[in-house]
Amino acid sequence: MNARAALGLEVRLLGRFVVRRAGQEVAPAAFGGRLVQTLIRLLVSRRGSFVSKDVLAEALWSERLPADPAANIEVLVSRARRALSDPSLILTVPGGYAFAGQGRCLVDAEEFATAVRAGGEELAAGRPAVALRRFREALDHWEGEPLAEDAYADWAQDYRRTLARMHLDALEGTVAAALATGQPGEAVAVAEQAVTLEPLREASRLLLVEALAASGDQAAALAALAAFRERLAAELGLDPSPPALELERRILRGQHRPGPARVGRSPAAVAARPRPGRRPPR
Repeated sequence: MNARAALGLEVRLLGRFVVRRAGQEVAPAAFGGRLVQTLIRLLVSRRGSFVSKDVLAEALWSERLPADPAANIEVLVSRARRALSDPSLILTVPGGYAFAGQGRCLVDAEEFATAVRAGGEELAAGRPAVALRRFREALDHWEGEPLAEDAYADWAQDYRRTLARMHLDALEGTVAAALATGQPGEAVAVAEQAVTLEPLREASRLLLVEALAASGDQAAALAALAAFRERLAAELGLDPSPPALELERRILRGQHRPGPARVGRSPAAVAARPRPGRRPPR
């Protein structure tokens, strides 16, 4: 809250689009129309990057361009600056515009992504308690799908997919960290959320099975594996992987003992770890 108060402006892209100034929501009427809000969302989702007028025109008028797109965009930018009460937040650059870089306002999607990456790094480094705090922080930011108002817009798809993958990483990372710190109840609850989102994703399903076994419910763990096997066969014509079969064998033998060393190598931890020569998704 101190950071929000200091910066004064907050833009929310997760769930309903909201702009808050000094803690108060800017009324939708202040933007002067739907296109102004779309313009702001597009620029914020590409914060710090140049967006050409051609890209903006295609995004704003995908079906039919106005007679003078550039002039129309200038009008929309003027309205957006007025609604934000800080003209310097939208920068004019040759041929287009950019939203001012970090430090000028808070964006919930950026805070979410930062916390997810930090959680993954902590988990990979063998600090599950710290990782769990960061993953919980990330999930606290997640109030719904990103750019929900632009769910069918072509320009929004990469951003939506990237954040959706990070949301799944946050859920799986929370499960792994909760298991490693001896909190199977939380692990089960969060794993169920991940499985609901991606029913055929084996990584999420195996984390749920581990969490159920760790909570002492071996019957439910085996049932979850059996249901997964049936669904894989029915929908994809596939069998469970060798790791899934090995997990099943260990549970049947009463040998399932989740621990920080093994959980730290979970798919979520590996996915969140930066790879050489590749920048983590923003």
